[in-house]
Amino acid sequence: MVLTDEQKKIVQSTAPVLKEHGKQITSVFYQHVQEAHPELRNIFNQSNQTTGSQPMALAFTLYCAAEHINHLDVLMPQVEQIAYKHRALLVKPEHYPIVGKFLLEAIAEVLGAKATPEILEAWKATYSVISSIFIGLEKGLYAKLGDDERDKGFISFKVVSKETVAAGPTVALTLERADGGKLFDYTPGQYIAVRLEKGGLFHNRLYGLTEPSNGKTYSIVMKQEADNASNATVSNEIINNLNVGGTILATNPSGNFTLVNDAKHNLFIAGGVGIGPLSAMVQYLSANGKSSSASLIHCVRTAGHAIFADKLRAALPEGQYVLLTADQPISKAILASKLQPDTQVYVSGSEAFISIVDAVLVECAHPKSQIHTEAIGPSLSILKRCC
Repeated sequence: MVLTDEQKKIVQSTAPVLKEHGKQITSVFYQHVQEAHPELRNIFNQSNQTTGSQPMALAFTLYCAAEHINHLDVLMPQVEQIAYKHRALLVKPEHYPIVGKFLLEAIAEVLGAKATPEILEAWKATYSVISSIFIGLEKGLYAKLGDDERDKGFISFKVVSKETVAAGPTVALTLERADGGKLFDYTPGQYIAVRLEKGGLFHNRLYGLTEPSNGKTYSIVMKQEADNASNATVSNEIINNLNVGGTILATNPSGNFTLVNDAKHNLFIAGGVGIGPLSAMVQYLSANGKSSSASLIHCVRTAGHAIFADKLRAALPEGQYVLLTADQPISKAILASKLQPDTQVYVSGSEAFISIVDAVLVECAHPKSQIHTEAIGPSLSILKRCC
């Protein structure tokens, strides 16, 4: 479907309305689509539905698309980042028409008489264009996994080690493929999706891989959280109930949060357990004789919450590992001492943490094109750089 110029004008003119009512629209959408298609509950994160973070992320995605409807190419880096997450969570082409149908119905329900046939048709065409982009990108990502369909879904992995590595408690797992199948190499910064069953539903969460690829195992780290916290179910169940020798489901590595090739200066900024993917990046640079190009700032509640502190401090030259606790928050002065004009900055942590770091980087006037983020949970920061 092709958007007409008139439809583009309608979408742009109704973008503020969507922004105002976006969370309500997407909340209605999630309720109705999961009632009609309960199988999708195994894809949608139920914890994020409860906290409202997932509806807000979807609403903001739609708003950004409306804002940039004449130049969707501006959003492609962010769209690609979302597509990688979709591939990890097994979003398929057949899911998009279902989502589109219930999204339009939610818009009509919330806006009432304001949702004229012309407005609904314009948004239908917009959704068709956007979904076609995602389907095309995700088709290519699935193709990279080869012809064996087992490699494109959730795979059984055996826990070969489980170790408490910091306060929280914070636990590191090492996983080995249980069926003897191929273990895919990955790029530092990528993640896997982990799935477990509880209460009759599958629950999914993405975990950054904490070690450089070794062809034998995948390693991840997680922290116990309050039961009502976003994304808490998977981590808490693993920490409390999964032991060495047990099995868990996971997909093959995905993600485009990776090192910029040949960067002369790299600054890694982690919030708590967000250190996971940055740990792999730092260790990779160290193993390849490039540790002098890297500095790491790890922000934690207390020194006891510093994950992999000894390992990462040893991987970097003296003074290039900085640990900040709650009584010394990240600041312009701290960042300015680590930034050069060509520094590539990698930020990993919660959405709230990324927002804080973003604000400080703005104070430092660091180029947005040199800032790369990976959020724990649904990420608004992915699109905020464009909207």
